[in-house]
Amino acid sequence: MNPIEEGQDYVVDVDPVISRHTGGKTKIGIFPPLGMTYVAALLRQHKMTVKILDPVPAGYNFEQALKYASNFDVIVITLAASNAQGAYRFFSYLRDKVRIFMGTHATALADSILEKGYCDIIIRGEPEYTTLETVKNLHNLKGVLGVSYKSGGKTVSNKDRPLIENLDDLPFPARDLTDNMKYHIVSFPGKPVAMVLTSRGCPFECTFCATHLFYKRKRNIRSPEKVVQEVEEIVRDYGITHIFFIDDTFTIGEKRIIRLCELLETKNLKIEWICLGRVDTVTEPMLREMKKAGCKEVIYGIESASPTVLAKTKKNITREQMEMAVRITRELGIRVSLFFMFGNPGDTLESIRETSRLARKLNPNFASFNIATPDPGTPIFETIKDRFDIDTFETFDRLNTNFSMCEVSAPQLRRELVKAYLLYYGRPIYWFNLLRYLVSDPLNAPTMIRLFYRQAMSVLT
Repeated sequence: MNPIEEGQDYVVDVDPVISRHTGGKTKIGIFPPLGMTYVAALLRQHKMTVKILDPVPAGYNFEQALKYASNFDVIVITLAASNAQGAYRFFSYLRDKVRIFMGTHATALADSILEKGYCDIIIRGEPEYTTLETVKNLHNLKGVLGVSYKSGGKTVSNKDRPLIENLDDLPFPARDLTDNMKYHIVSFPGKPVAMVLTSRGCPFECTFCATHLFYKRKRNIRSPEKVVQEVEEIVRDYGITHIFFIDDTFTIGEKRIIRLCELLETKNLKIEWICLGRVDTVTEPMLREMKKAGCKEVIYGIESASPTVLAKTKKNITREQMEMAVRITRELGIRVSLFFMFGNPGDTLESIRETSRLARKLNPNFASFNIATPDPGTPIFETIKDRFDIDTFETFDRLNTNFSMCEVSAPQLRRELVKAYLLYYGRPIYWFNLLRYLVSDPLNAPTMIRLFYRQAMSVLT
């Protein structure tokens, strides 16, 4: 299950497979619990009775989720940084059950979490086979790779489990265990969305990302044929034609992407999809094939206008690459979304404001501004972890913070974030383009307006 705490009415972006998703409040929609459906599929393949609970989208409050969970022998929660205390409280009522945490936050802080008695077992890293073996061997975990637990009053951490090299061996996610109609993103208003992974891991070294904690800078890929089979199942069995390819960086490997797109075209599935890309890995031939295969939007992480910040965070992209990728993507008729961060080491008030100006210059269809967050498991966390209590992450949700890693104060970071949103979305040209978009799709206009209102409230309040 996903975590929940008393009074929670927001969805947390957390996943046990997509280790970039450490637990911020989502602004662009409600993501399907992809990692949990992967774990559930493997357990079920081995004849185990398994259910998935995603409390907030399902309409459960804390007490209702607790009552539901109490019917099971083993409860596995994907632990999120931003509401860890709620998950700890949840488990405190279930001491007669086997309580397991998985995910990036749990992996990074396994010893501390176990020492404080917040759970019984922690699944470290890539979760599928570790969870399977753990549930099979609950009373003798000695030989289970990738697990941490208490034994004789001491914390035991078994050796790491090797990565799953052949991802094609995994069963398709158990999407039938979730209400797929509950999940949507702002890119496709009013339409249910499925998330699909074509690869796991990322070779890049961004200091604000936790992917390396699981995947050690390695990247394992699925065959294009297997990915297309999964997409076919999604369309055929669930009636979903809108896809988010959620790889850390989808746009790596021109030949592989072109092959995948050609297969999607051949199947004529009539899908629309979006993906995450890097401005230094996309090529015009790749984008051209992506467009033909149904790609409607590419999300690029720009992060900062400052070369100093980009160097300190090891993002290692240039202004020229940003401008070229945005230009080519837009010229091919693909929407552009850009993500920016305020507050990384090296940031100043001027560099933050220059980043805000860069967003307006690049003028994407959607701009997301976020406060840099030192999540456990990220390299940046290791450099500053002695400066605060590791149980205080509820204040970190990408939109708010009480901790600054640069010379700009935490309250000022929040003010600059709000200001950047107002300057970007308050421009007449943006509202003119938005109006044209709403007129082009009048049936979904009310949904779009509601989404924009909810996002505005999440930022401004």
